[in-house]
Amino acid sequence: MNRRHFIEVCGVLGITAPSLAFTSTNKKERGETVLIIGAGAAGLTAGYLLKQQGVSFRIVEASSGYGGRMKRTKSFVDFPISLGAEWLHVQTKTLDGIADGMSAAMDPYLEGYSGREVVGYYEDGNLEYAPLSDAFGKGFADKKFVNASWFDFFETYVIPEVRDDIQFDTQIASINYQGNRVQIYDTLGTDYAASHVIVTAPLQVLQQGGISFVPELPDYKQRAMQDAPVWGGIKVFIEFSKQFYPTYLAFPDSETKQGQRLYYDAAYAQNTRTNVLGLFAVGAQARVYQSLSGADQLAYILSELDEVFGGEATRCYKQHIIQDWDQEPFIHCAYLADGASSYISSDLFSPIDETVHFAGEAYTDEGDWGSVHNAAQSARDVVATIVCCND
Repeated sequence: MNRRHFIEVCGVLGITAPSLAFTSTNKKERGETVLIIGAGAAGLTAGYLLKQQGVSFRIVEASSGYGGRMKRTKSFVDFPISLGAEWLHVQTKTLDGIADGMSAAMDPYLEGYSGREVVGYYEDGNLEYAPLSDAFGKGFADKKFVNASWFDFFETYVIPEVRDDIQFDTQIASINYQGNRVQIYDTLGTDYAASHVIVTAPLQVLQQGGISFVPELPDYKQRAMQDAPVWGGIKVFIEFSKQFYPTYLAFPDSETKQGQRLYYDAAYAQNTRTNVLGLFAVGAQARVYQSLSGADQLAYILSELDEVFGGEATRCYKQHIIQDWDQEPFIHCAYLADGASSYISSDLFSPIDETVHFAGEAYTDEGDWGSVHNAAQSARDVVATIVCCND
């Protein structure tokens, strides 16, 4: 993945394309101050766009690092492992709605599935194989980054522009929006005043009362938060000495209203000779794995795979890593459940008094949620609102 291609993908997030009226305003810095809560995909995108507009801002992040649920590791094998956001879930042409003509620009470093890959389906002791196009449908659009990740993109081309504006280890406790300026307080009692605040904290944080609001949030927004089904989630990556598994392994409960689970070839399309199988599970399907720990957790997963593949998992096991998002500080969840009512994300996204804004995978006015491209688009929409309000 080279610099030119990464610059082009910036257009997918709408952060460099002049045709979208977010060109840089270097002549004079605007006077507005925006406080952004959270340094995940939405928070970082919002910061980048505000900088382009010359709007002063600060990003406050509860943890000691940026990226949020785009977390990845480079220390497990010889290619980046996405512990959180991993795929582009929509057809590339869909992103032309964010930045015209970027579909072709993304092709060199995003690898899709041809449809000829093999999907295994295991039920009642029987393993059957089918082409991916038959198992998942010909419209299956998921694509993977090649030897990179969403995190790498942000780290390489967004972080350098906003790094000096991020304040780490700062947990926001309350937001008071009843005056002319928004007053924000962290857990140490430090006061931050801003014309606007953009809340990008994971929805579970708000549901658990991690941030209080004065006055209380409007009834419609409280109702949306109460009604919002948020899935917990876990990802497991296992390196094996050989590949004995198909591109995907599905079960009767791989996709239900309560959750999802799936094994998949995590090394697909990567420039590697390693064999890495990933396990993705959210909602109810994740809980059986999350209820175990240590050796018991690994034994359960290997036993499950041994049943399907005749003991090959245990024989070929080399090492593994686990990311339990429910246990991740300041996050506590995976994302808004796929089957959530559409009004929920829209109500969560809507601003309060034109000063308190929400952006992220769960706070979106789009008809879809739960992905990086949705989080980035919601941030873009919020910044457009702020800029328009202050012009």
